[in-house]
This record gives sequence, structure tokens and C-alpha cells, in this order.
Amino acid sequence: MRLDSETKTEEVSALLVRLCAFCFPGGEGAARRVRGVRTTEKGEMRMSPEARWVPFTAEQFIDATRSNFCWEARLDPGKIASPTITDAYEKGRGRLVVKVGGVLPVQKITGPDADRGELQRYLGSIALCPAILLNHATLEWNCAGPLALRVCDREDKSGISVDISIGEDGRPMASRADRPRVVGKKAVLTPWMGSCAEFREWEGLRVADKLEVTWHLAEGSFVYYRSEITSLEAVR
Repeated sequence: MRLDSETKTEEVSALLVRLCAFCFPGGEGAARRVRGVRTTEKGEMRMSPEARWVPFTAEQFIDATRSNFCWEARLDPGKIASPTITDAYEKGRGRLVVKVGGVLPVQKITGPDADRGELQRYLGSIALCPAILLNHATLEWNCAGPLALRVCDREDKSGISVDISIGEDGRPMASRADRPRVVGKKAVLTPWMGSCAEFREWEGLRVADKLEVTWHLAEGSFVYYRSEITSLEAVR
């Protein structure tokens, strides 16, 4: 009779094999040399369910070897004093900075809630940088359901994790977590989901082409972010 831990290890391995088979259609060889990805995207976002959608363009670097990313966006691109946003997790610390005209800071969020939220954003970005599956040495994987994996970084001592739902064909369909959401001057843990659609092959990687991100509030779901990847460069 097999121990439960042995069964769970086999389940995790089977899900990871399925996920990798989808993400690396040409095999894992080329992906093992990818140290990260640089992407450009366009999309729209809003601050509340009643707010208008604001267009943006963005550039992002996602590290495949450690928990590290930096997303830099310009809202209402083309306007002289359009706001810029930096969303990042680097050296174990998260930050969100908003500037007017790219110069004058008007908002800066750091601290434990930012650390948690930005690490969760990184862990949920595997659909954009699947080389993380092969090249990030400190990630730990567990089962979160019949077709779901739970991932955390062993170097983070807080136990923060993200659940990734996987389709029958192995595609990463959605990432879920309770993430800090800024409400006034405080952060409230709120169910969060990032969903993926229309995968495309870039440089041997199968990557989500379109993204949609949602807060699940008590009064209903609030989609606050929609984007499309316009270019991807594998960094080797």
C-alpha cells in the first residue's frame, strides 16, 4: 500500500509533465537555456467597477531563474503628462510606484502587503514565462486539486502560494490566490484570478497571448485588467 505522500508526489509529477508538454511544443532543450523573457503588451485597466477603462502600453521582464519581475506601463499613451506605473518584485521585496509624466511620484506602495502581492503576481506569471518550470530551482509544487497545482518559493518564509488550474491538454488556464487589494489606506486580502487565452508559440515557448485579471468581491466579480502580448523576446 502506497503512502499518501508517494501518491501526491506522483500526482504532482504527472501534472508538471502535462504542463511542460503543452508549454514546450518543441521539447525542453531550448527552454532550458532561457533565463527570462521580455514582453511588450497593450491593454486597458480600471481602478473600480464604476471607473472607465484606461488604455495602456507596457514592457515587462520576467526572470525564469528566480522570483523577480518588473512591469512598467504608461497609461493613456500619447498624452504629455500620462501616468506611469512600475509593478515589481526584486530581491524579495515588492513595490508599486505611480508617477505623473514619468517623473513626479504620486503613489508608492511597499511593505509586507506589497511583498506578498507582487510575489503572487510573479508565481502566477508562468503562462507568460513557462521556462520558470524548468529553470527556477527554489519553487515547490503541490497538488491543489485534480487539475491544479499549488506553487510557492522555498526562499519565501511566509508560505505565500498561488494555485494554477490546468486544462486537460496541459495548458495553464488560470492562476488563483488571496492577494492584498488596496482599499483606501489599507490592504484587504481578496480572492484574485488571472486567466489566459489564445496561446501562441514564441521562440519555442507556448505563451498566453491574452490575459484578463479579476478581483472576486463580495458584491460580484470585478475585471480590472485586460491585455494582449504584442512581442516576446527570450533572454538567454
